[in-house]
Order: sequence, then C-alpha cells, then structure tokens
Amino acid sequence: MKKDWKLLLMYAFIGIVAAGVAGCFLYKHRLKFWQMQARSVFPVALQEGLQKWKEIDVHRSMSGNVRLPDDSVGMEKKPIKVSLESEYGKRDYWIPYEKYSRNIEQAFELRGICSYLLHVSPPNADSLNMFWKNRLAAMGFSGTTVVRISVSDWQERESYTYSADSSYLSKSDSLSVYYIGCRCEVGVTGYLYHPWWTVLSWKEMALMVALIVSCILLFFMRGYVYRVYYRLFVKEKHIVIEKEVPVVVGRESRPHTYRLEEGVYFDADSRLLKKGDDVVKLAPLLARLLQGFLDAENYTLSNDEILHLLWPDGSGTQDKLYQNIKRLRNYLSKISICTVEGEKFVYHLKIHRSIKEYPA
Repeated sequence: MKKDWKLLLMYAFIGIVAAGVAGCFLYKHRLKFWQMQARSVFPVALQEGLQKWKEIDVHRSMSGNVRLPDDSVGMEKKPIKVSLESEYGKRDYWIPYEKYSRNIEQAFELRGICSYLLHVSPPNADSLNMFWKNRLAAMGFSGTTVVRISVSDWQERESYTYSADSSYLSKSDSLSVYYIGCRCEVGVTGYLYHPWWTVLSWKEMALMVALIVSCILLFFMRGYVYRVYYRLFVKEKHIVIEKEVPVVVGRESRPHTYRLEEGVYFDADSRLLKKGDDVVKLAPLLARLLQGFLDAENYTLSNDEILHLLWPDGSGTQDKLYQNIKRLRNYLSKISICTVEGEKFVYHLKIHRSIKEYPA
C-alpha cells in the first residue's frame, strides 16, 4: 500500500512538473506579446491624454537657441545643448541624447509650447494611466498599469507623482518612458504589472490542470496499459529461452514431482525443494508459482497470467507480483542454479539442466 501511494505521488509530481513547464512557456510567450503591445500603445495613450492642451490658446514668442542633433551627433549620442531665457535668467542645459530623442514632440517650437502648457496645466498621472489602461483593456489585457510623472524645475530639481495603482510599482516592469517640453523637463514612465493568472487565459490554465489529472489517471490505468501492450506487441513475439540442454518433461513415481537439475527435485504436493539432505519448503503462493512456470509452455508466464494464477479473485497487484518473484528467486538460489528472469511484462524460468517429470 505504501508503495502504491509513493507511485501515485510520483505520477502526480510528473504531472505537476509537466504542467509547470508548459505554463512557464505559455506565460513567457504571452508576456512578451503584451509587453510589445503595451510599448506600442503607450505613446498613443500619452498623446490622447494631452489632447486637452489643444483647447488652450497660446500666444508667445520664443527666444534663445538650440543646437539640434545632426546625423553625426545622433550616431555618437552626444548631449544636446539647449539655451533658454526666462524670468529666472538665461541658462544653458545639456540634455542627454537618449532623453532628447524620446521627446513626445519632434519640432523644437512645439516642445517650447509644451513647456508653457506644462506650467499652465500640468499632466495628471491618473488621467494618463486611465487612457493607457483602457486601450490595453480593449485589446484583452487584464493586468495593472502604473504611470509615474517626473518634473524637473528650472534649477533641475526633480519631483514625482504616481497614479493610484502605485502600490504595484515595486512589482512592476518599466516598459517605456517619454519626455515633454523643450528641456525634456517632464518624463512620463509606464509600468506594467502582470501576474501569471492575468496573462494566461482560462483555457490555458484548464489545459495545465488537465495535464496533471491525466498523469494521475495514468497511475490507475497502468494495469490496463500493460495488458494492451502485451496483447499487441508481446504475444506476437517468439520468446527465445537459453538452455544448456534441451528440456524433457517426465513424471516421477510420485505425482507432480519435478527434477529441476541433477539431484534437485520439486515436490509440488508437499511444496518441497530437495537436494540430497537439503530441503526447502515453499509457501503456497511460491509453490503454485513455481509449478505454474514448470507447466507453462516454454516455462514462460506473462504478468497477467501470474496475477490470475496467484490471485484469481483479482486482488493481486504489481507490487505483490514483484515481491513473490523475488522470494522465489531467493529460495531457488539456496538449492539450485535455476532462476527466474524477467523481460517486458513476462517472466521465464531459466534452466541450465534438463527438467523431468516422471510418470506416476
């Protein structure tokens, strides 16, 4: 019984491992897809969230100069110099090329207008996050999005605001960051939180559960699988048994007495193995098993034949079969050189001398 439980746990463990591997593959594949979608949607959602600025009239002239990047600067990714003048005076800013190239507006004049609008009407993290989340939800994503807005003032001191879901920030993956303003003074960063139960579909999770259940059912069906395999593949094969001398069967003066080899006899009625003065008495099951081998064609029995021979009521198990085969081997080794050898779902009694069953 303990061995059956251990075997059942092993089958269940195999199912869990297989389901885990399949789930991990599906999760990584689906996660990669949603990250790609989130990156492509984020700048669109950001533009949508800043549409309100178009309703604000701007009348303003710009002064100062900016050194726009040319191809060589772009290739070398050198910082970009931006000179601006305001009520705080004139000042030069060196903006990292990576930030400059990820500005939401490409034209410097539009970036200047954005700087003014940022001062008049700062962007709201919750609003931007809502536009992004709604677009992803329309595509079928059920995870959580987080938006962080960083603002750098004229003295380049930064402050941060977060959307309402900022509690997930430590668990989230940073996907995209875009900048607004001529100094790239406002940075908008999008985060995506995606636990596996929000990435995998119900069908995929049901598939993993079915994989575990199938492995457990295989434990209970293994006997049937053995029988089908034996009938389809083993029965048709010719079993070759190695013998040193051809076997001749005859009967001794007493019924059901067999000679296994020179000087070694098996009395099936008294369940005794004899060799001179040495006598070994077999248990009823072992005596019936040994006689079954001796009476069988080619001294070969399949697993099912052994189970039916020893336990005709169907109470036999593979573990009981293995234990009795092992015990019979041990008893034979004490008094004879005969042994029991196993192949795929069959066992045969290997004889190195002739067997004779003498007539009564």
